[in-house]
Amino acid sequence: MKDNYKYNILWTALGVLLLLNVGLLVWISFFSNKLPDQPKRLYLETELKFDEKQAETYRNLRQDHAQKMRSLRENVKEMKKAFYADLGKPILEDSLKARTKKIESKMAEADVITFRHFHQIRQMCTPAQQKHFDEVILDLIRSIERPGSQGGPHQGGPPPRDGRPPLDNMPPPPVR
Repeated sequence: MKDNYKYNILWTALGVLLLLNVGLLVWISFFSNKLPDQPKRLYLETELKFDEKQAETYRNLRQDHAQKMRSLRENVKEMKKAFYADLGKPILEDSLKARTKKIESKMAEADVITFRHFHQIRQMCTPAQQKHFDEVILDLIRSIERPGSQGGPHQGGPPPRDGRPPLDNMPPPPVR
């Protein structure tokens, strides 16, 4: 009789766990379908309170900018990959400087593209929005330049791992 009792308890526990799992799956699928399908409002769009026409223009500008920047980043990535692939080879100083200048010019091109992007956004704003844009843009640019930052201002990345200090507190490289 004791063995039957133990098996009944195990079967009951197994049934309860099975029901809980099925219930959890049903609950997740039910509520995941209820999430809004609206596009995520972007920082400037929210901060400057764009109307629908401005929001659409902003999203198109942002998409165009992202595409240009993605292409430029890929280009720089390939240039740096080729640059560091030659670590084991003897390299002339002039060749090294010429390659770094090319990478540097691509990075400057990225700054120009970003400047023009923000200039276009400012131009589509109303005078009141332009005033607010001028107040928030420097914070936004600082947050974009900060390593590990994603999105608008006040969203830093994860804390440093392995006890390494943050990049802001690192001493400058030694002068040669």
